[in-house]
Amino acid sequence: MKFTLITLLLLFYSATIFAQPHVFKVDANKIVGKNTQFWKAAGTDLLYYLSEKPSGQALLDRMDETNSCVYLRNHYTLTQHIREGLEVGIEVYSEDENGNAVYDFSRVNKIYGEFVKRGLKPVVECDYLPRGLASDEKRSSEGNDEGMSIKNAGPKDWDKWHDLLSAFTKNLIETFGAEEVRTWYFEVWNEPDGWKQSDIETFYKLYDVFVDAITSVDQELKVGGPACYHDWFLKNFIEHVVNGTNHVTGKKGTRIDFISYHIYGLSGGWLNGEPVIKPQVQRFSQSVLWVSRLLEKYETLKGVEFHINEWGMSSNFQKTVADFPDLHYRNSEESPLFLAKMVDCLYAIEDNYDFPTSMLLYWGGAWEAEKDGFFLGNRGLTTAGNIPKPIQTGYEMLAQLGEARIDVSGSRIGRRYGVLATKSSNKEVQLIVYNYNETDDDLSIYDDVEIKISGMAKGNCSIEEYSLDRKNNNTYREWQKQGSPKTSKDADLKSLQKAADLSVTKSSKVKTEDGEIGLKIKLPRHSMKLIKIIIN
Repeated sequence: MKFTLITLLLLFYSATIFAQPHVFKVDANKIVGKNTQFWKAAGTDLLYYLSEKPSGQALLDRMDETNSCVYLRNHYTLTQHIREGLEVGIEVYSEDENGNAVYDFSRVNKIYGEFVKRGLKPVVECDYLPRGLASDEKRSSEGNDEGMSIKNAGPKDWDKWHDLLSAFTKNLIETFGAEEVRTWYFEVWNEPDGWKQSDIETFYKLYDVFVDAITSVDQELKVGGPACYHDWFLKNFIEHVVNGTNHVTGKKGTRIDFISYHIYGLSGGWLNGEPVIKPQVQRFSQSVLWVSRLLEKYETLKGVEFHINEWGMSSNFQKTVADFPDLHYRNSEESPLFLAKMVDCLYAIEDNYDFPTSMLLYWGGAWEAEKDGFFLGNRGLTTAGNIPKPIQTGYEMLAQLGEARIDVSGSRIGRRYGVLATKSSNKEVQLIVYNYNETDDDLSIYDDVEIKISGMAKGNCSIEEYSLDRKNNNTYREWQKQGSPKTSKDADLKSLQKAADLSVTKSSKVKTEDGEIGLKIKLPRHSMKLIKIIIN
């Protein structure tokens, strides 16, 4: 009997502990840094194709209207490529009968014009080699981890390649103006990890020639790379740009303004394998910390920007839930939660290790919308009917945050709960609070979260909450509620659009005499809230 009583008391005590709310303290008077909005970036190798189609135009318009994106990255800038029967690149180079270069940048200019008129800025990949400059040598890629094959080799005429890059850059400045183009980024290549190791010095030469060609037009243009995804490749590349012999100047080192790296939560090759592996934000944090330790060894790299200019919960964007059911997280509220938690962790790395991420670029576009297929599981931002997927809604919630980040205490970053806190003034504070653990299996649980805010101005206060969960502001769950229609012709698009446009899920008014506000929230697992607090 005594044992039973003690056991019951222990169970009661444990339940009481776990039932306690998780408390965060937000100090609106303590600014910890600028909200750089480094996550406002996206891209796809189909961007050229889609930017000339209604589906792509709709996505670009939404990015503009919601202020949810700034930078757009693309593949196949200088050469044509066919994917699934579609032309996704542009052939800008040819030669006349005498072997003289002929350039045609008209289509590139038109597409970049679509970006610029909406306030969007290109990350210009100078890849891949046009057919007229491609080497005849059989130096094709050894392939990446997922079987993708690209012809990775130097041009057959280095002078003509240099001239093409210079002419292309001059054309951009003449078309868009130097002041505008100086805000863009120029990148040497995409995922050169597949280059044969015996030919890796050719890639280093490609980088050196690229830098010389771009900066010879305007020294203020930003150049970098290598857009790789293996740590060993990045390490060797950094050693070349810092200590290697420049293939153009013959001197030590090569200029680099930003270092680009690709990280995915899970390689497509692991999908549906055993044991089941879940994408985790921790993988991103560990990779970024490794890069920070690498770069701190090089004094000359201080101040160089760090870009994650491809990310996703899983790589291999074209895979679908039809063949890989585990990819449901690309469709659901899990993707924006992954994003919010990752932004929180990357800011923590910036604050604690003085290593900021300058760009976090989601690799996905409007492919599902163009194919008019609902929630196929591709890594896209929109789906059939140009309906935003929850990941796009997550970007639009993050876009509501203010200019200055303010202090949050009460939890170790990277666990289940988190709060991103910003302010626009002493009278306006914005919060994103999330409840997300990647390995959750019981999503019926609600957790109590309490937020205590100090440092606010005195007065009457309006509070608006925008929830993203399985019931609110979630196009995927609305689509399921409609019976999972296959195409836009079969769906209630008005209801889906209503779910896509952020709507208030709760509003209230309080009066603060001492500048302090307390919020008590019941937050379901795998959910987040945008909370706007305004002193009237």
